[in-house]
Amino acid sequence: MYKERGDFDKAEDVYVKLLDIFPDHPHANYDLGYIYREKKDYNRAMAQYQKALKINPDNAFAHYDLGFIYKEKGYYEKALSEYKKALEIDPSHKYALWDTGKVYEKMGMKERAEEQFKLYHEMTDCSFRRFRNCLD
Repeated sequence: MYKERGDFDKAEDVYVKLLDIFPDHPHANYDLGYIYREKKDYNRAMAQYQKALKINPDNAFAHYDLGFIYKEKGYYEKALSEYKKALEIDPSHKYALWDTGKVYEKMGMKERAEEQFKLYHEMTDCSFRRFRNCLD
């Protein structure tokens, strides 16, 4: 409830208390990582996402968010690795596609970046067309 309202300090308190009782709760570990990410406390976010992934290695969102942290810290190879894992688990993870392109762009790999952006646009355009077809 606090997280959804953007009150990340109170949300952090709740999740820390919850994890004191249930330290291996996969969603609580992931959510606490998200809270740290929103607070730009990237080191704690990274540690929390890593813990969440030890509990549930198939969490595409945790792989994506860990990749985001790596990207923000300039660890581009690690970011690409996490985005790849996210896409292996969920090939329709459009944010992982987009951010893969952004990392390639930062690395000066423009052709690889353009490939990722093209895939992203094909996926989102396809989703938009599918949505429009539902309206017709």
